[in-house]
Parts: sequence; C-alpha cells; structure tokens
Amino acid sequence: MDKMKALVMKGVGRLVPEEIPIPRVKDPDDVLLKVKAVGICGSDVKILEGKHHYKENTVLGHEFCGEVVEAGSHVRHVKVGDRVAIDNNIRCGFCSFCRMGLSSQCVEIKTSALGVMRDGGYAEYCLVPEKQCFVLPDEIDDILGSQVETLATVVNGMNTLLMLPYDYVMILGFGPIGYLFAQFAKNIAAKVAVTEIDPFRISVARECGLTVWNPEEVNVVDRITEFTYGRKADIVIEATGNAFETALQCVTPGGKVLPFGMDSSITASVVPNEITRWATKILGLYLGQNTMVPSIRIFQENRLQMGPFFTKVISLAEGPEAFGCLGLDLKTLAHKPKSAMKIVMKV
Repeated sequence: MDKMKALVMKGVGRLVPEEIPIPRVKDPDDVLLKVKAVGICGSDVKILEGKHHYKENTVLGHEFCGEVVEAGSHVRHVKVGDRVAIDNNIRCGFCSFCRMGLSSQCVEIKTSALGVMRDGGYAEYCLVPEKQCFVLPDEIDDILGSQVETLATVVNGMNTLLMLPYDYVMILGFGPIGYLFAQFAKNIAAKVAVTEIDPFRISVARECGLTVWNPEEVNVVDRITEFTYGRKADIVIEATGNAFETALQCVTPGGKVLPFGMDSSITASVVPNEITRWATKILGLYLGQNTMVPSIRIFQENRLQMGPFFTKVISLAEGPEAFGCLGLDLKTLAHKPKSAMKIVMKV
C-alpha cells in the first residue's frame, strides 16, 4: 500500500481529507510510525483560524502516539513493535539555548514542529526522528498516550511554580490545559478555584469537584478575595492567553503568575510599579522541558483523574466536523459554544 489517509491543512478554515503517499524512511535516525491515536489541540483550532503560524499542505496533529513499523539504520533506542509517545517539538541541540538547558527556546522549533510545519499525526502514518520517541508502558493505552506531550507542557509549568500544600491556587480558563493544572492543584494545594465562560466546560469543572466562576457573570477578583479570606491567590495560572490583566488583579503580594495560554493577538496594559511594589513573580515558560518521561510516569501511576478529560473518541474521517464541538465552525470560521473538552481521533 503506497497511499494513506490524512487530514491536510490547505489554508485558513480548510482541513481537507486526502490520500497522500506514505512517508518512507530516508535518514538514519528516521522512525516510521503507524499512528494509533491523535488529539485535537486548541492550537489546531487557532491554526485553522489563522491565529497561529502554519504551513499550507501540512498534515496537522501534534498530540499523538503510534507503533514503530520501520526504523532507520542508526536507530537504537526504539524497535519495531514499540508503542511510543511523541514530543512534536524538534530541538536542534546545537544553538546556544539548547546547549544552556533552554531547549524549549531553540531557534529551530518554530520551523520544525511536527503537526505544524512538518507532517504530523492526522494521518495513518508519520515519520519522526528517533529522539522524539518515548516508549509507552502497557499501563498507558493509546488514547492516554496521545496526551503525554500535552501533560509534559503542564509538568514544565508545575516544575516552575513549585506549588506548596498551603497555596491558594486560581486557574483562569478550564480548557484541557486548565483541566490538567487543576488536577495537580487538587492533589497539592490548600484550595483551588477555576474560571470558565463555556457552559459545557463549567459542567466538567463541577464534575471534577472544583469551585468554578464564570467571569461574564461575576467579578472574579471579588470572588477570589472572598475565597481566600481576603488574601487572594498565591498562584494564578493564566491558561487562556487573554486574561493576563485579570491574573495580576487576582494574585496576592509576593505571589506567582504563570502566563501559560498562548494568543499572540492579545495585548495587555501593565503598571510596572504595581509588580515592583507587590513583589509579583511573573514566570514565563514555553512547551515542555525534559518532561516527557515524568509525564509518562504520572500517567502510568494513575495520578490524575482523566475520565472527564476525554469527551469522545472519533475516527480520522470525522476530524473536520469535530472542530465544531471545540467551538469553531470551519465553514464560516464563526465561534460557537463548545461541547467537548478533549477529542481524540483513533486512527
């Protein structure tokens, strides 16, 4: 069989099912995967809106796992038959950032990311470098395996935050990233509250036993002040990309703000003296940073409540229609209410 089914990014709003050639092992470190499962990420929604960098005629999908079916001559650490999770962000290993332990700031990431600038997992097969492969244990099924890289980004955030058992934590936005941060916070922090405007995701937050406020209906600054007995939050995680100013209003003096959500179209107005006066710690980070292995361990040991995270599993052919469940009508590019947290395609 020389052809495979794939969903190809053809331009803004255009995710097109096609039959394209199966990629072939060429380089010594190439690994050919039979894709097993691939998640639809909020970044994929932004790509199809034209709010994220992309490359036309690219197979999307950067949250995926697969089975090794062929390997290049220099591949040593994975073998045919292994199931592997993929870190889609290919670092060069040679720039000054990579060599100083800041590989997530690698100058080549933007041009080499699988599922964004290179063909990814919205297909039956995908070609990846061996160094991006992480072997999955039997305890992690394909659906959960598709989310290792997603969790790895959040673990990087947790490593940076150093959350403590007496912290009051506030998470702005309860999409998949906010969900994962909230699961950690429930296990660690003294108190946790989340915000969300989407009715479906509000219901998921409540299903998880979380305190949740809709910022379109209540003043969340007042609510976090009451919730923390006048203190405000020790940690505020901004998981939407558009609420940085709110985050600064909700954090206690000496507290930490993690701007985690990404939206390059958003600007914010900040009074630097307020940050200085109240010793606010603003913590910037990007992607995962040596966190794929810890994420596999967390999933393997069943440390997070992941049932409500997965809304449904669909086929590859159903992929384009699923974007409507995630709030984007691909035909009109109009936003609509969501009806899903995480959708995974079983390939």
